[in-house]
Amino acid sequence: MINRSLFPAVVRIGVLTAIGTGLLLLPGCDGGGTSPEPPSPPTSVQATTQDGSVSLTWDGGADASGYNVYRSTSSFSGAPGTPVNGDTPLGQPTLTDDAVDTGTRYYYRVTAVGEGGESDPSAEVSVRPFPSPPPRPEHIL
Repeated sequence: MINRSLFPAVVRIGVLTAIGTGLLLLPGCDGGGTSPEPPSPPTSVQATTQDGSVSLTWDGGADASGYNVYRSTSSFSGAPGTPVNGDTPLGQPTLTDDAVDTGTRYYYRVTAVGEGGESDPSAEVSVRPFPSPPPRPEHIL
């Protein structure tokens, strides 16, 4: 039994070992450290359409170092799947998605990535890309 009053420098988790006639004190971690929290989810996600693409913008938090964008052809229920941007988070709060079909409704969610991991997803936005209108006739008779 160790008398803790004789060894006040012993941290909660430590090792005290007798070597020959001396004592070896190896302090350890007290387990009191905290892990950083994930960043807050992005807000104000906006989606606009162009012929054959969807442009997304959003507001990110100061604690975010990157963003992931998730797309689905149905409303999200549960985990969002694989990011549209692949394995590397985006460095800016914007994305143009060129891999869409005109006339199909798409649903998007955005997450922030930081030292503490990935945030919860943003609110869902949906958009349906439409074709560009035909050119205006020049002369009508």
